[in-house]
Amino acid sequence: MKNSYPNHLKIEVLQYLEKVGSIAKVSRKYGVHPSTVYGWKYIGLREFLRREPRAQASSKLNSSDLAHRVKQLEQENAVLREAAKLYFKYA
Repeated sequence: MKNSYPNHLKIEVLQYLEKVGSIAKVSRKYGVHPSTVYGWKYIGLREFLRREPRAQASSKLNSSDLAHRVKQLEQENAVLREAAKLYFKYA
């Protein structure tokens, strides 16, 4: 059966490969067959970065955008905590 891996995993694997330089180590760490890693290496990190819209979008964010996003996530987290308290109180 053929596995389908998301682009963000391929990017992470190839970045780690650049760091360690050993396909055997990378394939063991990520549980990906070495021939698959060779194929991704042949295609290239640049191509997977081009395909990944999140990688491009996150590189364009500035610090004020990131600070705003963190604040928004903290507010959402607070709401979810309160909802969990209510749920478990009455459940």
